[in-house]
Amino acid sequence: MYEFTFLTPDGGARFIKRLEAEGIEVRVAADPIAEEATTISIPDDIDDALADRIEVWYEEETQAAEAELFASGGAEADVSAGVWVQLSNGGASFAPLSPDVVSRILSVLSPDELGDLVSRIADAVEHPDDTPICRRPAGD
Repeated sequence: MYEFTFLTPDGGARFIKRLEAEGIEVRVAADPIAEEATTISIPDDIDDALADRIEVWYEEETQAAEAELFASGGAEADVSAGVWVQLSNGGASFAPLSPDVVSRILSVLSPDELGDLVSRIADAVEHPDDTPICRRPAGD
């Protein structure tokens, strides 16, 4: 599945209409953590030319939504983005990132994949393991 995330009040409605006009099966889900986020999923067995067009549409939609938000005064010029890091002691820490970096990351990783990556990094920092990589069990 390809996944696209929208942080707009309309949840990417124009993007969804474009996908449906192409006859693509679309699944829409609210993010369980970030209430303002909407995830749009489509099958990944589409042809490459269409996938490229969809990427362009997504970029157009996100840029248009951002421009509209700034024009309406609904956002400050200093937008914050980042990822929450769950700590082994039960706490959490927010790692701020550029909105552009987060957007680029989410263009290739699903939110679940990004969460898994961040969790593995946090675990490695909290529980260092100096075992050579060639000596670690497969899958670690």
